Amino acid sequence: MNFAAGTLTNAAAQRGSTRTNFNPDELLHFSRLITIGELSACFAYEVTNPLMLIRGHVRFVEESLPADHPLRINFAVIERASRRIEEMAKRMLDFSKKRTRRTEASEIEELISDALRFVQPYLRTHCIDVQVQLDQDLPPINLDRWQMVQAVVNLLQNAADAMADSEKRVLSISSRIEGKSMRIAISDTGSGIAAANAQRVFEPFFTTKGERGTGLGLFIAKQVVEDHNGSITVETGNRGTTFVISLPL
Repeated sequence: MNFAAGTLTNAAAQRGSTRTNFNPDELLHFSRLITIGELSACFAYEVTNPLMLIRGHVRFVEESLPADHPLRINFAVIERASRRIEEMAKRMLDFSKKRTRRTEASEIEELISDALRFVQPYLRTHCIDVQVQLDQDLPPINLDRWQMVQAVVNLLQNAADAMADSEKRVLSISSRIEGKSMRIAISDTGSGIAAANAQRVFEPFFTTKGERGTGLGLFIAKQVVEDHNGSITVETGNRGTTFVISLPL
């Protein structure tokens, strides 16, 4: 959330004010989000020790059973589930680390794979079919990898939320070269964005999700992309919405 705090401060400064752009309720809400982020990182760290203890005891019991004992299959299930929890905790901790801005040559395929790994449980819970179509031989692009992963994660979560009431839930990700830019498109099969709201989706704290929304995901995604001298646009209709990121090569 350190980057989010910085972008909000910068956005306010660019408008010539640091106090009047966000009302007290919005700032209090943002403070709660920061607290949740910090607590989540603490939880991810603390869950590792009891998890290792559980796995140790499971292995001890498993070793005491004959090789053909029918209960062994249950231990295999426990082992897989515990490894999944451990992997998720490591991802949370990795994602929450404070990093200095550092650009490096990054592969778009790896960047999208990283983002999908972070949101995979969220997408699975919402029964969303993910389709990825990337052109072959896409060149590496210089960017701050973790900031861009955060931007893509925000767009993926937004797409998932947009399909909450849809029977067909397909999240499509594509990338190709257009002129001198790298184009990344993230599409959903939701009901689209109302014309009046389409102009405001990138505003901080603007949300149509009620209590489920923070109003920060798209705002932060836009700040990240523009910080890389790129642009982000939205195309919407009654068959879904597509967010298009364009980054200079």
